[in-house]
Amino acid sequence: MKRAMVIADAINGFLKFGNLASPRMLRILPCVEEHLKHEIKAGSKIIFLHDNHEPDDPEFKMFPPHCIRGTDETLVVDELMPYTENATLIPKTKFDGFFGTTLEKELADFGPDEVILAGVCTDICVLHTTESLRNRDYRVIVPRFCVETYDAPGHDGDEVNRFALAHIRDVLGAEVSE
Repeated sequence: MKRAMVIADAINGFLKFGNLASPRMLRILPCVEEHLKHEIKAGSKIIFLHDNHEPDDPEFKMFPPHCIRGTDETLVVDELMPYTENATLIPKTKFDGFFGTTLEKELADFGPDEVILAGVCTDICVLHTTESLRNRDYRVIVPRFCVETYDAPGHDGDEVNRFALAHIRDVLGAEVSE
């Protein structure tokens, strides 16, 4: 069985520093790393999606400026950097990893039977990329301990994460695994 593993936004701007960084999201790194080791050994295609915005991106009307092109915020965190050596890195500017990117072509060229999706934020980029994967009829697996979101006023990370994972499983039809 051919598999691809897509890691959404495991970058400095969400995990280490910057306006949207949340230390809470660091806790997924050991799980993501273990999955990466397994998938690389199995010959899976590895793809890292990373936010990469222009300084005047319209998204900044909703969220503070973050992950601006050319800054260290757009870089994969040091803990996962060794796994980028033979991976595909795809910059993105929207929640959905397919919008305006080469993700569709990368997956179509590889032809995976299933896609493992990990990363941040469960309720934003992970959710919207899962939807697009399912809309393209990919079998999707989201390991629950390889995704996370942030805490903020009105955005309880535990509650939002539970909702997003239930939506991914019950509405989008992806498998949420342990």
